[in-house]
Amino acid sequence: MKKIVVLATGWHFSSHFYENMIQQKAPDGYQIDYFCVAHRTPSDYNTIQEKEYVRNCKAKNFLEELDKTLYEYPITIKQIESLGWNFMLEENTIGDMEVFNQWSEKYNYKEYDIICITHDDNFILSNKIFLDLVNTNTKLYKPLKETRINRDQFKIELIDNKDNWYFLDNGYSEDIPKAFTPRGSFSFYKKELIDLLPDNKFNMSEDGGLGIVNRKGQTNSVGYDGIKAWNTHAGTFRDFLYEGMGELGLVEKTRWFSNTKRVSKYCIEGERGFINNNNAGENYINNLKKQLINLGWI
Repeated sequence: MKKIVVLATGWHFSSHFYENMIQQKAPDGYQIDYFCVAHRTPSDYNTIQEKEYVRNCKAKNFLEELDKTLYEYPITIKQIESLGWNFMLEENTIGDMEVFNQWSEKYNYKEYDIICITHDDNFILSNKIFLDLVNTNTKLYKPLKETRINRDQFKIELIDNKDNWYFLDNGYSEDIPKAFTPRGSFSFYKKELIDLLPDNKFNMSEDGGLGIVNRKGQTNSVGYDGIKAWNTHAGTFRDFLYEGMGELGLVEKTRWFSNTKRVSKYCIEGERGFINNNNAGENYINNLKKQLINLGWI
């Protein structure tokens, strides 16, 4: 029996996310375990108050409609656990891949073939994520390393999923200057990639030019600028993908579900808790609409 583990960063506590992510169909021969690695509780005053406006407002556009669906009701720990999630409350240190580091202090990642790390403000669109992830008929986007422009841009091609990837991210846009830098919001890692990481953990201690943000004991959201320094760690992981195997070997083993950053037919990534809060530009909006039209939602 092969195993997949889903590690969700528990911060925004979208009821839609927790209800729909755990409804994923397991591929034949696979078991899926689900963990919410929380940095505050869903009953915390700030957790509830930050989304009350969305729950009570009248949506002015389809993006706000998505946000209202994300936070239809304030979900509780008991409800999360009753859905089948394992709930863990950890220190509010750093976001993104830090939840893997915290989880792996208590669990052995080597028991799992695939690790999914996801934010809990993502809008899940499909229950076939893992079916397609391992299906060799699935089409994925691959970077062409010989087309590298500057540091972080590659042309991409659509290829068959040969299950030889090590890192798979949600979406990629060729025209973005930092295109190859992962967001860490909805990503998949093979066990073999974790094996290559120093100490088998993600480096979340680089301070970059903005210093280290450690928010232990704090439960309020501070917006984009308040935790902008956390983006440093996405760059650290990007550099590992460039250097971790030599000759851009890990770039060769990177894939994406879609050719639009932050949106695929499986997931719309939130930004700081909301879909409506995006700064991704018109191409993102158009592709998001396309996905929803294909689903018959708009």
